[in-house]
Amino acid sequence: MASIKVFMGNTIYPVEIYKGQHISFYYLPAGEHTAPGREEQVQKATLENESGRTINVTWEAVGGLFKNKIVTKHAPLLRRMMGAPDTYQFDKCIGGPQFFSAQEEAEC
Repeated sequence: MASIKVFMGNTIYPVEIYKGQHISFYYLPAGEHTAPGREEQVQKATLENESGRTINVTWEAVGGLFKNKIVTKHAPLLRRMMGAPDTYQFDKCIGGPQFFSAQEEAEC
């Protein structure tokens, strides 16, 4: 389990994360410029790593040419801020993130 700081809304929040932890968020394919209605709600994604320059997330969604397959999608969740070894900020393609606690994961 890693203790990191997340910079969001001009405030730094302490967060404990671990590999395999679940998170929900809105995926914005074009970042802040995503058209209304084009965002994708991700109910349950999994953290791939807990340290490094970027912290990535993986989830399964309907995809493919005819939207008839289950595909695995990957995206950067957190990017390290320059000058601070354990301070991260959410990537531009992530909106409304919510980390699940161990109790919430057990209930799912």
